Amino acid sequence: MIKLLSDDGADISPSRLEQFDIELLPIPINDGENEYIMRKNISNEELFQGMRDGINYKTSQVTEAYILNRFEELAKEGAEVMYLTLSSGLSGTYDNACRAKEKVLESYPDAKIEVIDSLGASLGLGAAILRAALMKEAGASYEEIIADTKNQIKNQMYFFTVGDLKYLHRNGRLSKTSAVIGGLLNIMPIIWIDQADGKLKAIDKVRSKKAYFKKIKTLMNKYSKDGKFNPDQVVTIAHGQWTEMMDEAVEFLKEMGVKEENIIKEQMGCVIGAHTGSEVFTLYYSQDPGSYEMYKYL
Repeated sequence: MIKLLSDDGADISPSRLEQFDIELLPIPINDGENEYIMRKNISNEELFQGMRDGINYKTSQVTEAYILNRFEELAKEGAEVMYLTLSSGLSGTYDNACRAKEKVLESYPDAKIEVIDSLGASLGLGAAILRAALMKEAGASYEEIIADTKNQIKNQMYFFTVGDLKYLHRNGRLSKTSAVIGGLLNIMPIIWIDQADGKLKAIDKVRSKKAYFKKIKTLMNKYSKDGKFNPDQVVTIAHGQWTEMMDEAVEFLKEMGVKEENIIKEQMGCVIGAHTGSEVFTLYYSQDPGSYEMYKYL
């Protein structure tokens, strides 16, 4: 039995989690007094409204104890486990999982447990684990799924932006001066996840949605095989509560040649949203998509 795990850093709808038998391990969210787990005792709407009301939410990581317990349960069942974690550049979860794996192997030396650092987040991380689930459904072996997932990580590209810079400042991603001046000038940062270390980094800034998508077009071509974006692939986009940005993104991608049925749209979850606010948008694609038959699940 192959068991696919990820965590709350992956933005996947409950219906897809159930459909593809994917388990997400919990990343706690704290408001200074109470602890929450997304999809259990806090919704996106509640979190974003709380942030607008001035609540400063913080996230932690999936605890080593929780992972250890789950790995032990699966080892007893004889499951072949693949855990694709939130980027190690954004969370300590990957390190916790590696330590938990080592401890489980002391008691269950024949257990099959593969912990993979996604170097990603949000729906891009979700897309990678969904692809693994589709391979599992199609009869791929445990080893084939692991190899394919690692190859996908090498080719992944993420671009983020936000409409309100104060949350990036609040969470230590931006200086107060930059946040204030940026807000006054209506600046939208272009942020990516650096493939070298899995950390969020601002690489440019623009002053309108039109300018944002013009710049993203240039970047998508630059960071694609042979310097040209391949539109014959699935592209994933997600947002907090920024529907107009999503609508414009769909039109932009269609102009780039992506078929509308190949655009996966989701809402960003509480774990990522706690650091960005409701006006957050992310786009994920592959520099070298190769064969995308496995993605035809919409």
